[in-house]
Amino acid sequence: MGLGLRVVVTVAGFDRPGIVAGITEALASLNANIVKARASSLLNLFVMVLLVDLAEVKVPFKVVEDVLKERGNEIGVGVSIETEDGFLKERRLVAFDADGTLINGEVIDELAKEAGVEKEVKEITRKAMEGEISFKEALKMRTALLKGLPIDRVKKVANRIKVVPGAQEMISTLRSAGFITVLITGGFDIIAEEVGRKLGFDYVFANRLVVKDGVLTGEVEGGIMDPEDKLRVLKEVAEKHGIKLEECVAIGDGANDLLIIKNVGLGIGFNPKRVVKEQAKALVGIKDMRAVLALMGFGQLKRDIEAKVKQSNANS
Repeated sequence: MGLGLRVVVTVAGFDRPGIVAGITEALASLNANIVKARASSLLNLFVMVLLVDLAEVKVPFKVVEDVLKERGNEIGVGVSIETEDGFLKERRLVAFDADGTLINGEVIDELAKEAGVEKEVKEITRKAMEGEISFKEALKMRTALLKGLPIDRVKKVANRIKVVPGAQEMISTLRSAGFITVLITGGFDIIAEEVGRKLGFDYVFANRLVVKDGVLTGEVEGGIMDPEDKLRVLKEVAEKHGIKLEECVAIGDGANDLLIIKNVGLGIGFNPKRVVKEQAKALVGIKDMRAVLALMGFGQLKRDIEAKVKQSNANS
């Protein structure tokens, strides 16, 4: 007996030979039937949306997800797999991680360069992002190494931070469409607030560095933004605007983002670490935020597939 459900598969990335064949071959290997497919371009990216019937698929749904995500990774495109109900849900809020997601690299590494402790901090960061040590423990260790760093040098780092390609275009598109945009990072306030201001975020949440006599004390004010805090903050903002978690999208890359990625309607791993790659429902393996817009269903393709889904449901 098959899975007895239909899903919508969205594929987005830089156009190249083999995308269509790669995805359709993966579906055929699972004995899945393509009911409808549409392909087009969005913001200079190739986008394909497929309505897929899994009635004859004999493997667990998790295997379907893993096969499609792995094939997308092999051919260099982002892939999302949503149930029909999930695909039809209205999205109203998008939450972003900063380091490794919205921002190229890890800000803490840049601060470590200024403080002369780059090697020590990078090793702690690696262990945290792979889930080997808790984020709280890692942040305390890394922040302590920054003790004595002058605040003007921290601000210098903030001014030279580069966001990933497509980030400004994505935030502008989301805000124009009425979305609430939230930056929730386990990084530091001085950096995050500058990035949030430049891009036009509605909300920014980050760890607050303690500064005394113009230098960092090596401490963080208040609680540390760990996975539970990220989810709590997201829930609070969503509730404030009357938005359900299933109407939210979360984008991140590391272990500290897992809870928000797993608890929203669409959780997207953006060039993710292994621990996120295994559990996110959607993956983007290219450094371009426009691919996230495509996976979220912006453009005519989503409307075409929505119409087919609704028509099929009405006839069933």
